[in-house]
Formats: sequence, structure tokens, C-alpha cells
Amino acid sequence: MVETPSTEQHDDESAQAQSQRDYVAQLFSRHRESLHRYLARLVRFDDAAELVQETYYRLLRHGGTVRLEAMARAFLFHTATNLARDHRRRRLTHRADQHMPLDTQEIGQDHLGPDEQLAGEQTLSVIESAIAALPSDTRTVFLLHRFRDLSYPQIAEMMNLSTRTVARKMAEALERLGTVVKAAI
Repeated sequence: MVETPSTEQHDDESAQAQSQRDYVAQLFSRHRESLHRYLARLVRFDDAAELVQETYYRLLRHGGTVRLEAMARAFLFHTATNLARDHRRRRLTHRADQHMPLDTQEIGQDHLGPDEQLAGEQTLSVIESAIAALPSDTRTVFLLHRFRDLSYPQIAEMMNLSTRTVARKMAEALERLGTVVKAAI
């Protein structure tokens, strides 16, 4: 016979979850401004607000913890610092400022001649094929990191791999794709 949780147990769990959310909301209102100022010194001002939200999301996800009380501020700022590092590292590895926009109006026939446009389409096709040809795990790591902006630890957790394995798979993907792109250009 399968036992189902009683209504009292369910209500108690709901009350604990609500208490945890209330506690995190209280921490959020108490530390939000100082955390935002701190992050704005580490990353662009626009990105700081997003990282503040992510910090509190991490705290909520941490869940089930005993109230942090004395170390709440330290936990929040430590988490925020790690998120800022990951954010900066992602910006450096992606080099978004060096990417060419893919808006078709900006790269239309007005800007490129027919030969250049064909060459660009062929290069893009080669890159798409090279990504598709990557081993499944390697391709997944590459796509999650480059297109979903997930950090190596986040990918490792999601795929049940070590962070070191994720880094190795990413390096493998970049090496293979770099070789293909150099040959195509």
C-alpha cells in the first residue's frame, strides 16, 4: 500500500516554502541597493540589475537552508561576485563587440556584392554543418555556452558532468570549428 502525504504534511511544506520566500524577499529589500551598487562597479550598470536578480534566484534555489541571518550579506555578495566574474568571462570569450550583426537588412545586397553574399552563405553553411557534425555531448556543451550563455558549472550541473569535462568539450568544439572555419575562409 502506497502512503500519500497527509494534508497536514503538505500544508506544513507549503508553509515552510512560503516562509523561505518571505525571508528571501526580506533579504532582497534589505540588501538590493547596496548589492546593485557593488555589482555596478564590477559590470556595466545595465547588467548589474540582472545579476542582482540572479543572485536572489540562486538564494531561492539554494532553498531549504537554515536562515542565514549573520552570514546573509556575505552569502549574497559572494554569490554576486561569482556571477559578475562569470558574466565578465562570458563577455570576454564571446567577444560580442567584435561580432557582425546578422540583421538581414544590414547585410543585404546593398552592402555586399553577389560574390561576397554567396561566399558568406557558403561559409555559414559550412559552420552549421561543422556544428552538426560535432559529437552530441560536445555540440550540446558548445550550444549551451555560446547561445544560451550558460557557464561551465551550470552546464556541468545540467548535463551531470564535471566542470573540467565541460571545459574540455568546449575546447574540443572550438578547435574543430576553428579548423573548419579557417579552411572555409
